[in-house]
This record gives sequence, C-alpha cells and structure tokens, in this order.
Amino acid sequence: MSATSVSREVLAINGGSPVRKTLLPYGRQTLDEDDIQAVVDVLRSDWLTTGPKVGEFEEGFAAWVGAKYAVSFSSGTAALHAAAFAAGLEQGDEAITTPMTFCATANCALYLGARPVFADVSRDTLNLDPEQAAAKINSKTRVILPVDYAGHPADVDAILQIAERHGLA
Repeated sequence: MSATSVSREVLAINGGSPVRKTLLPYGRQTLDEDDIQAVVDVLRSDWLTTGPKVGEFEEGFAAWVGAKYAVSFSSGTAALHAAAFAAGLEQGDEAITTPMTFCATANCALYLGARPVFADVSRDTLNLDPEQAAAKINSKTRVILPVDYAGHPADVDAILQIAERHGLA
C-alpha cells in the first residue's frame, strides 16, 4: 500500500480484524505476597472501610514524609477535589491546568463551580509550561494545578514562584 492510498478494511468494532490481540498496558503494579496478604487480612476483618489500618497508614505515611498529619483518600480524584476545596476554589473562579492529564484534574474545578483553563505544555516534558500558565492568569484565577506527566516531574519551583507572585494556591 502506498503512502497516499486509503485502506478500506472493516474496523474491528464492526467485525474486522483487530490490530492488537491484547490491550496496551496502562500501568504496572508492584505487588508482592505481603501486599496480597495485607488485603486478605483486611477483607477478613470486621473493618472493610475506616478501620484501624487507615489510621495506621496515615500515621506511617506522615512519619515517612516528615509531616505532622496525613489524610488518605479513596482515589486521586477525591484527593484533588479536597485539595481544590481546601485551596478555596469556588463558584466563578478559574483553575489553570494542563490538557495532558486525567480528567479528574479539570473536574476538581468543575465540582466546585469553577472553570478549568488549559495552558499549553512544554515541548520537552509535556508538562504544564510555567510561562504559558502565567499568561492565562486573570482576576478570576485562584489556583494552578500542575501534573507530573508520564514520569516527568512538573517544574513545580517555577509554578510555585508564579503562584506566589500572583497570590494563588
């Protein structure tokens, strides 16, 4: 087939041959038998949620990161929602973030009646470009929501300087 020809094959969803026989791997967990046994122990206990293991985890995590407290959430989505609320994001505000993220990053603003504003990404990392984020700041902007994308850390130092300069969370 030449580069200019068009394939007329039937799509897999319509009964054609699939391009792949297996799904692309999205993420790989590192679990061992101790992890599996810990889950089994909780499932067999009287506490499926909000039991003593939650507090043990929070205390251990806080100690590990050198914090006074830690709060666990059921998902990253719930954690983002709580963080946006704690930062004071509310109806009519704007939250600057990257389009290269899971929908929860934008949705945490929408949950609170705010509007997500997408700033462009850095060509090198595909993370939020601090200069592009700064260019989107206006009187309605309350927060900047950076994301570490595909193993590349966001330029949090630069984003934090911009946020502090403009009084943002």
